[in-house]
Amino acid sequence: MPGSAFEPIHLPDWVWRTPETDKILSARDVGALFRLAKRYAGASQHRIAAATSIGQPRVNSLMRGTGSPIEKFELFERIADGLNMPDHARVRLGLAPRNPLAETRQPSLTDAQPPTRLPDAPSPFVLAGLRQVLTAYIQADAVMGALFLLPAVHSQIPVIERICHTARGADRIEALNVGSEFLEFCGWLYQDAGDHKTAMYWTNRAQDYALELGDPRVTSYILMRKSNISTDLRDPELALSLAESALKYADALTPRLRAVVLRQRANANAMLRNRRAFERDSEEALAQSADGLGQDEGDRARYCTPAYVAMESGAAWTMLGHPGAAVPIFEESRSQLQQSIQMRDYALCLARLAAAYAAVEEPEKACKVANEALTLTRSLGSPRVLVQLKRARNKLGRWSRDPEVADLLRRIDITVETPAEPPHPKGTP
Repeated sequence: MPGSAFEPIHLPDWVWRTPETDKILSARDVGALFRLAKRYAGASQHRIAAATSIGQPRVNSLMRGTGSPIEKFELFERIADGLNMPDHARVRLGLAPRNPLAETRQPSLTDAQPPTRLPDAPSPFVLAGLRQVLTAYIQADAVMGALFLLPAVHSQIPVIERICHTARGADRIEALNVGSEFLEFCGWLYQDAGDHKTAMYWTNRAQDYALELGDPRVTSYILMRKSNISTDLRDPELALSLAESALKYADALTPRLRAVVLRQRANANAMLRNRRAFERDSEEALAQSADGLGQDEGDRARYCTPAYVAMESGAAWTMLGHPGAAVPIFEESRSQLQQSIQMRDYALCLARLAAAYAAVEEPEKACKVANEALTLTRSLGSPRVLVQLKRARNKLGRWSRDPEVADLLRRIDITVETPAEPPHPKGTP
């Protein structure tokens, strides 16, 4: 349930320490600050208005980017107090800290020190331990979503960067492998959380390690990830170029890696309305993912199953304006994903299927599927799924006079307005 309009607003401490928030504070972008309060504290416009003593209509216009910018010092003070900004954030906003004796420089994850001092030459046991931690995070992400994991992953990054800086000899190869995968995974979490610019920042950092490593499989996968983020940033030309670059290493890739890169190139082609190229890449990606079911070699694309590729193909068909073609594809993926541990992918498939059913004017089926998606979404910290569920809600809006549909729309609105907040251990950057 939404919080009271008079409850204090508290954003997790790690939110104030991201590169994107730093840019928002430096630019004094009040609308973006209010959107952070909505995303990470579940604060409604009325709650923000009460906390900052700014009228709700102006809060609304600032969040939409249509209002006149805040200029008065007094208003910035009220905003900082209302959002309970830590001192380092107040300083970036141009205000005095509440505790001037405390350190006010915002520490970045690039120069933070590890929580405990590591040996100059980390042992293989340390690297093996970090590999196990990363594996556990990846497994948890499939069922929990990004928001629950970001604080924990952030707390490990200084350790990872310290190890990559100090490792030498044979250990350095494994350190770079772990480091590139860890930072790429951090980028994925930000992408799932809807912060695509920060996602690209961490993926670029992962690419730095990959370039030194010189492994074509790692390089190809990270280029694919950058392509995928580019599609979310609505830059299909860049997405296509990055996917093409990833496929330069095609002969060295496993079937699953080829499948996930081809799937991404298909996605970029769909955005560019290159239907023939999209269909070609989708068919080849599906064939490669089927071959990947029997591969013995490990890679970073374990999630790239035929059900996953088909679901992504269905989304592209919807994008191309053919929801009728997407429905049977989503239904087939649904039946396969239901048996897997990839709960976020399953919820994503359901939300997309609900929107497709609404688009082909089958509201009863759309409601049934959307209800299942909504139940799963409430237990997932995945704004990515929320975006798809909101699209389904918008397509169902034409039947809002139906009591069953109206009740579903109301429950979706509550869920979208008040997203799940992850636990944030004390001291997390």
